[in-house]
Amino acid sequence: MKRYIIAALCAGIAAIGLQPRAWGQAPRTEPAVVDDRQTEDIINTILTESPEEKAADTKKQPAADGASGAKPDSGTAADSTAGKLKSPDNAAGATRKSADIKEETAPKVSTEEDVLLRTGIDFYKNGLYESSLRKFQELGEKFPKGALKESAGFWAGKVLVKLYRYDDAIKEFSAVTPESGDFQSALFSIGECYQMKGDRIASIEYYQKVYALFPSRDLADKALLNIGKLYLDQQRGAQALDSAVRLVKEYKDRDTVDDAYYLMGKIYEKDPRLKDVETARQIYRQFLKKSETDPRFGSSPLKKRVMEDLARIEKMYFKMEK
Repeated sequence: MKRYIIAALCAGIAAIGLQPRAWGQAPRTEPAVVDDRQTEDIINTILTESPEEKAADTKKQPAADGASGAKPDSGTAADSTAGKLKSPDNAAGATRKSADIKEETAPKVSTEEDVLLRTGIDFYKNGLYESSLRKFQELGEKFPKGALKESAGFWAGKVLVKLYRYDDAIKEFSAVTPESGDFQSALFSIGECYQMKGDRIASIEYYQKVYALFPSRDLADKALLNIGKLYLDQQRGAQALDSAVRLVKEYKDRDTVDDAYYLMGKIYEKDPRLKDVETARQIYRQFLKKSETDPRFGSSPLKKRVMEDLARIEKMYFKMEK
């Protein structure tokens, strides 16, 4: 059974080569493939971790490049910046002279433009979505070449999502350029919109772009998790397992690692081709063991579901065990 699972996983990995479109920023040409031996080792490690290894897996400090262990709020960027638009990946070691030139040539932010953006954001946070949208639209009309126009468009997209106007939201997010600090979140938000529209293929495409273009940023692990869930919904267990294993392998210090464990358990429990209830049970048990030492698992909202799923499969499949 294990040989078949590994063979199916390898086929799935080969089937999802990433081909992100270019936005003037070179993505990774190919994802770092997790081969069958690596996958088997990772699964075996998950099932056999010792208490000493658990203690070493506690949450670390966020990476210096802005990656965060915190789960993003619906995949959107933190409160947008007035007048601080940055490229997604600024080159390290840029000279002070070039920075000064960039600052001198950057569009100036007027007081009215800044007030409109901040007012719109305040309305959004207080649930006044129609009023919020009008402020962002007013900013775009009054300052068509303003420094905050793209930020206003991004926030307008967030408002439109709240209003269930997904096609309009996609248009707003699609207008955000790679030079904007909201670009990664805009791509992720497009993936969410397509997911809510039921277009799984387009949703997976945009989540893959987030992972490929910004592998070290704070939404890459969330994108992989969503890809895995979408593949599981399509009964494409090999691809779903690949995403979950990548998350554990590449982002083990992120708060989404508990979601990845649970996803692997569901894959082995539900996928028609990879189904292996014993492995699912072991993964659920390992989740609960890790909850004793790792706060990400101990305080996880998934812990109760893991306990319920474990009890259910043990009752259904292992009730004869002593």
